[in-house]
Amino acid sequence: MKEFKNKVALITGGANGFGKAFAIEAAKRGMKVILADIDEADLAGTTAVVSNLGAEVLPICADLTLYENVKMTVEKTMATFGQIDVLFCNAGVVPCGDIIHLPARDWDWTVATNLTSHGYFYREVVPIMIRQKTPAHIMGVASIAGILHGIGNNATYSATKHGAVALIEDIRSYFRSNNIDYIGTSVYCPGYVQTDLHHCERHRPDRFKAPDDPYYKSEYYRESLKRVNISIATGIPIDSVGPRLFKAIEDNQMYVLTHPQYIPYIEGRHRGIEADGELPEGGAGNSARDFKGQVALITGAAHGFGFAFAKEAAKRGMKLALVDIMGKKLEEVKAYFAKQNVECMIFEGDTSLYEDVKASVEATMKTYGRIDVLFNNAGVAPVGTIVNLHPRDLEWTVAVNLLGQAYYYREVLPIMIEQGTPANIITTASIAGLIPGFGRNPAYSATKHASVAMSESVWAKLKDLKVDHVKVSIYCPGFVQTNLHHSDDYRPERFAKGDDPHYQSEAYKQGLLALEKSIVTGTPIDPVGPRLFKAMEEGQKYIITHSEYMDAVKKRHAEIEADAKREKSL
Repeated sequence: MKEFKNKVALITGGANGFGKAFAIEAAKRGMKVILADIDEADLAGTTAVVSNLGAEVLPICADLTLYENVKMTVEKTMATFGQIDVLFCNAGVVPCGDIIHLPARDWDWTVATNLTSHGYFYREVVPIMIRQKTPAHIMGVASIAGILHGIGNNATYSATKHGAVALIEDIRSYFRSNNIDYIGTSVYCPGYVQTDLHHCERHRPDRFKAPDDPYYKSEYYRESLKRVNISIATGIPIDSVGPRLFKAIEDNQMYVLTHPQYIPYIEGRHRGIEADGELPEGGAGNSARDFKGQVALITGAAHGFGFAFAKEAAKRGMKLALVDIMGKKLEEVKAYFAKQNVECMIFEGDTSLYEDVKASVEATMKTYGRIDVLFNNAGVAPVGTIVNLHPRDLEWTVAVNLLGQAYYYREVLPIMIEQGTPANIITTASIAGLIPGFGRNPAYSATKHASVAMSESVWAKLKDLKVDHVKVSIYCPGFVQTNLHHSDDYRPERFAKGDDPHYQSEAYKQGLLALEKSIVTGTPIDPVGPRLFKAMEEGQKYIITHSEYMDAVKKRHAEIEADAKREKSL
């Protein structure tokens, strides 16, 4: 996209920071501007600034973590201007706290703002741009934290920013597979910039507030807030952001990495992934780790990877704590192990609910008094491309694949650290968490990228704490013969399909068929349990069992590194 005069720019988080900088540059280029933000006072001020530059401005005050408000924003934009030519999907927050301390509500808030709201906007705006058939551009705002190895002091920020990168990658893949060449894509991944991101507490919606929680008065929270303040205040000036981002739009540059000093860290992460990818069967080493008599807590345990892992754990003499939303199936699994005289407790629960996660961990500790292995596995695969993904399915996938795993990390990690004995956590992601979006399932791809980053953040935190007895691995398989294509069978009531006609549509039915074909033609599930235990014995970080995808992984890495190095020449 080269021409901007009289075009329309919809900017989320437009009242300050990157949104304000982008709006000012858009106004200078003769664009009509929509500013969407939750901060009414700042919105009024930025509207005046942009108006004084001669631009037509439509301010919309709304909580963009709510789908109804996103839909309203897009509808009001179309009613006023009749088109959307640039979407700058920028709204974001940064909480203060690591994987151990951060309250669950802060995970909920950050994920809703940094990831789910972006998905809402893409879902509403992309079809409009496709129908227009005129040059357009989508730019999502992530962070260098969406490209680097996870950040130990802020797992939720790193996870959501990796997810934001994956959403844009999936949109690009969708455009390519459908021969849509008139809409460009970019994702902005800066280092520290002098925004007001450290003041995001004043943008917190009421439903995520709990001012009486002692966490927000703790010394740990105050110190975390101080670190964020210093990082932002000492970042680069924001003045250059607007012009730089418009240049990226003009050049159709995918990864906009404006801080080349991070290149060595990016390359280090990439080489680590690639090294483990060369070991689909694991390495030659084999530690003396003995699992007999230890306790394995397994989520999504009634089927698929969870059941396969439980069977291998039982063979090694472990006691089992099995969690699943499918109570009847879970009873059958318990009966299966009872016949083998395996000590086994079950917990029927929804892992996307923090209360259920906490209760399942408490039940495990009450029964066994310890947790030695966590298989953080529960997950779902929705059906829908970026143009027809139902908002309810986006919310469901984020709740299970990301939030549920985060809750388990938060509850189990302190137990393992305090025990002081060898312990392992394996989190199930997917090869979709390491390669660009498939163009067919943005919610799945985004949450699996987030899952990888979250696990990396835990590695970093354990290193910071000098804890070496807890090992973390991330499982990134290709297609395996699980029952992932039956995810609808364990959909919680609050995400129920009801009588929504979307689920009767041909697009939805075809999506289900495509997912089923991918799963049933995948590799057999039998080797999964032994392979994962081998990874724990060896302390392998990235468990990549389908090496045929490594060329795509390396291609992505090369493109990111090339765009990062490009910055040096600008």
